[in-house]
Amino acid sequence: MKKKTFFTTQFMFLLFFNGAVLLLSVMLWKEKLEVQKEMALSEHYMILSSVMRDMQAEGGDGYDAAKLMEPYTRYRKDKRRALYLYRGEQLLYSDVDDREIFDMEKTAAAEEGMRRIRTDGLFLYVEGKFLQPWDDYILVYRYDLRQMYENWRKLKNTLFLGGSGCSLLLSLCLLTLLNRLFAPLQQIAATSRSIASGDLQGRLPEKGKDEVAAMAGSFNEMASTIQRQIAALQEAAEEKQRLVDNFAHELRTPLTAIYGYGEYLQKAAVTEEDKVACAGYIMSECRRLSNLSRQLLELAALRGEDIAWEPVPVERLMETVEYTVRAKAEKRGITMTFQAELDVLKGNPELLESLLINLIDNGIKACESGGCVQVKAYRDGEKAVLSVSDNGRGIPPEELGRVREAFYRVDKARSRKEGGAGLGLSLCEQIADIHQAVMELDSIPQKGTTVRIAFPYEAG
Repeated sequence: MKKKTFFTTQFMFLLFFNGAVLLLSVMLWKEKLEVQKEMALSEHYMILSSVMRDMQAEGGDGYDAAKLMEPYTRYRKDKRRALYLYRGEQLLYSDVDDREIFDMEKTAAAEEGMRRIRTDGLFLYVEGKFLQPWDDYILVYRYDLRQMYENWRKLKNTLFLGGSGCSLLLSLCLLTLLNRLFAPLQQIAATSRSIASGDLQGRLPEKGKDEVAAMAGSFNEMASTIQRQIAALQEAAEEKQRLVDNFAHELRTPLTAIYGYGEYLQKAAVTEEDKVACAGYIMSECRRLSNLSRQLLELAALRGEDIAWEPVPVERLMETVEYTVRAKAEKRGITMTFQAELDVLKGNPELLESLLINLIDNGIKACESGGCVQVKAYRDGEKAVLSVSDNGRGIPPEELGRVREAFYRVDKARSRKEGGAGLGLSLCEQIADIHQAVMELDSIPQKGTTVRIAFPYEAG
């Protein structure tokens, strides 16, 4: 691009510059020629008038042409001017050795006293007739233009030579200017190649406030956006890979147990009591698989469906949730309390119910017998908040940032024993995102955990 710009600009400059020099030279030549024509006409008129006066002074009809023209011959010493005196077709006088023979019928003026000026090669001619009674005489004035042409040619060559020097100097300036102008583009190309090769840290310097600086800023913003998007894609890919790995791991344990008990029932001689025990283990693992598939389907549905919102009475929502989890809480000896300071909460009733059930279920699993789970709905400034608190074993600080990941469990052995798949909080966060809410977790080991879902003001 830089070479094309340089050579195109250079060609256009040389074309216009040399054209201008040529035009100026032609104009100078024409101007000099016009000046010379005026001078030639003036001299021709002066000589013709003087010769006529001399002829009138002598009288008679026989004139000595050499004697008449001698004063004007001595007057001209530069040998660039020549005079020819004709009478009819007869050449009477010429002050140069190369006497020219003119076809006077074609060259002389048609009427007496009329003059004509013309150029022939590098000679300028002025032709004119005398007045009566000498109208058969013709005076031809010739001016040699060769010296003037040589001076013009030298001037023209000097102009072209100076133009060539200026062209060389301007070419160097143009090359320097193009190097400076194209330097940012070269930096962009180098940085682009660096980004394409995997180095996402490359950026352009932003200097000044001109268009180049604005372009550099836009490029850097684009590179930062690409870097963030690639980082997000890598993170998503890693999360999907962890999800697949965890899912495969979750499937392996119950399938191994089901296969082992089934093989034991098939090949071993077992009592009825052992058969009932094996069937119980198999059913327990099947329930785990069923719960796992149900939660995965719920997660998939949340990502792919549009959710209808409606006003949800908070007290009725808590009653429904309490009825669902009461049996499990009583079985483990856990006390539950519900406190509703909001009348309605705008959202999807089924999803809000699933949200509370999953959070309460996690709280029940975290508590020992005699523990307590508290559910509240209240307003906090411009937010409508649902919170679920327990006084269970809590979550270590180093684990708090990962508990929302699918299949992640703090106490893996206890969670599997209790039938958990590690999808509850991931499902809850999806439900919160759909409701434009923010889920926050606060936990102190051995003291308990509080999960707050802060909805927008309009939701309350």
